[in-house]
Amino acid sequence: MATIQSMGAGSGMDMDRLVRDLVAAERQPVEDRLNRSEARFSSQLTAMAEFKGALSALGDTARSLERGGGLSERSATSSDPEVFTASAQSGTAPGQFDIEVLELASAHKVATDPFASRTDPVGTGTLAFSVGDSSFSINVQEGNNSLADIRDAINSAPDNRAVTANIINEDGGSRLVLTARDTGAENVIEVSASGGDGGLAALTSFDELTAAADARVRIETFEFSSASNQVEGAIDGVTLDLQRAAPGEIQTLTVSENRESTIESVQRLVERFNALADINRNLAGYDPVAEQGGPLQGDATVRGAMSQVQRILNGLVEGADPRFNSLPALGITSNAEGRFELDEQALNRALDERPGVLDEVFGGDRGIATNLSSYLGSVLGPGSLMEGRVAGLQSRLDSIAEQRVRLDTRMQSVEARYQRQFGALDSMIAQMNQTSEFLAQQFAALEGQGRR
Repeated sequence: MATIQSMGAGSGMDMDRLVRDLVAAERQPVEDRLNRSEARFSSQLTAMAEFKGALSALGDTARSLERGGGLSERSATSSDPEVFTASAQSGTAPGQFDIEVLELASAHKVATDPFASRTDPVGTGTLAFSVGDSSFSINVQEGNNSLADIRDAINSAPDNRAVTANIINEDGGSRLVLTARDTGAENVIEVSASGGDGGLAALTSFDELTAAADARVRIETFEFSSASNQVEGAIDGVTLDLQRAAPGEIQTLTVSENRESTIESVQRLVERFNALADINRNLAGYDPVAEQGGPLQGDATVRGAMSQVQRILNGLVEGADPRFNSLPALGITSNAEGRFELDEQALNRALDERPGVLDEVFGGDRGIATNLSSYLGSVLGPGSLMEGRVAGLQSRLDSIAEQRVRLDTRMQSVEARYQRQFGALDSMIAQMNQTSEFLAQQFAALEGQGRR
């Protein structure tokens, strides 16, 4: 009896292909359903991330406005920037001031008596340095005790934050020059020597090249001194950067509202909301032309978040001037598409009539930016509905991945079952074919005997 080499060899049928087709037919409906579900949930997850990103960007802008960012920006202008420049903090009261720069702050600079050479030994022992509240010391040893060695030791001392050392080579020899790192009358360089061979004492007496001095400024009729040429605190909220002493010359400092920056801050809120509105319309709305909705259409979490954002932005601010207690009163209105539009002329009129109105409307305990920032922080933070929705979608996708693994396992079992069944069928058909051939041979033999 012949041996069957492969499934189908006995029957003449392509049993392997038949098994593959049957497995594919059983697998296809389930796989199609999983593919549709995966595509839907993936689309929703991607859309949710985009919607969350727009909410987060709007929240960032709201937090900035809540803190007054950009709403009360000030410009500080000097009549002569070569004498001084200035900057002003947000919210600084506008005004004009007469400024006279009497003296610049300077750093103490001293030089030693000349030495024959920068490489000749000076001495050994310890040098201690004191500049204002800072002090440090260096140990000078034989073999590393030239003027150049001492300079390098000073500059590389790990606790030296007060002085820099240089060498000036003149016709009469080499001098060690020490310069205080900070300006101001209190930052005087003092050096003492101890121990060793006594040669370091030559480095403790100096010629003063530049005196340690404070800056002096007369503001109106009042004089102010500062250890630095950056003068802070003389005028609340204003920093003066002194460039040149000009005693007897009166300059003018003007602190004014930075209207351009203020309008840009409001425009940024409008742009962030419009970006959110566009994303919401595209992802959660219905397209009548395509006759289909976005991936987030009907999503209760998205619908609720958008509704609350609009309610806050369209609300009235308690305690604000009744003339300017809402966004429309400041020139921010909604168009037919639900997007915001800013009328800069209306905003400028409000700012002219009520300086500081934006701080009232956006900031404070009841301001629009405060309420919006608080709400978005809760809706986007850990444990929020938005996070829960994202986690739910991701869980659905994880479940689909698990179902695919189970489907693969089940289809392997189905394929093995079909192979067993069709293998048995193939063997049976092969046996039947062999029996048929045997009977045919017997009948043929009988017919041959009958004819004889």
